[in-house]
Amino acid sequence: MHDLRRSQTATATLVAYRRDLLGVARRMALPGDEGVLRLDHLTKDTLRAGFASWAADHAVVSVRRAHSSWSGFFNFLVAADVCEGNPMAAVTKPRKPPDPPRAIQDPGSAAHLLTTAARADPGARNPWPERDLALVATFCVTGIRAAEAAALGTTSLGGSAGNRHLAVRGRGGKARSIPVDSALEEVLGACVESRATRFPSHDLGDPSTPLFVDVRGRRLTVDQMKYLIERLYVRAGLRDRVPTGTLVHALRHTFALSAVEAGADVVGLQALLGHASPETTRRYVEPAADNLRQMIDSHPGQLALRRHVESSAASEPTNPPG
Repeated sequence: MHDLRRSQTATATLVAYRRDLLGVARRMALPGDEGVLRLDHLTKDTLRAGFASWAADHAVVSVRRAHSSWSGFFNFLVAADVCEGNPMAAVTKPRKPPDPPRAIQDPGSAAHLLTTAARADPGARNPWPERDLALVATFCVTGIRAAEAAALGTTSLGGSAGNRHLAVRGRGGKARSIPVDSALEEVLGACVESRATRFPSHDLGDPSTPLFVDVRGRRLTVDQMKYLIERLYVRAGLRDRVPTGTLVHALRHTFALSAVEAGADVVGLQALLGHASPETTRRYVEPAADNLRQMIDSHPGQLALRRHVESSAASEPTNPPG
């Protein structure tokens, strides 16, 4: 059975390989050659033109696969001394599209997590609900990465009352400021107060003092944060609704999609999430389009227009057959 599956996989691969080669080749056949494509036709220019035509009506993943097929084909020809080099290096291979956002499939996930975190973990040896609540609340309402949360210090929360912000150091050391409202400020404050009781020797005014620590007073690592968040998923009954391969990042994706649905634009969301490119941020906009369509469909004006069209169609006189 295993050999049969392997054979079927190999056959499917060959079929896809042949389809990619012939599909692009047909886009490069020169006029007057009766559909025949000779090896001397396969120049950089004709390959570029052929792939440009192929890309016009094929998805990026299909174009990338065809590019790999043709590159492998030319490598074979080079190895067989049929041609001198691989011209595919001159044909731009489109960038792999970013993976779609993997948000938690539960509209009330944030509320469930916050409520659960506020209660002491019955399975923990040394439960610390103030810390757990502050940690998950930070992820839910700021969308920062686990590594960014691990790097936060006790002085990362700055600004005057009513204008608080969280100073975050992102990838490449790039700094950004995230607005913090009074609710998150209160939760973080409660965490710091409980911290002072647990670890009176900690200098909370020292910028090098970490904001989130474990029950021994050491800076929380990314792995520890993931473990704590997964425990919360399980306790809140959400573990099976979290996309595979995501833990903290699922909260980041959920935050981003919620922000778009609330009216955030690409530029603003890019600043909040710390993306280097707006293209990365735009992947959150497409999923939100379905929600926008639902909003339009249920809009009173849309409903009134639909009723008008339906009533007009019903009252339209029917012409007798001539």
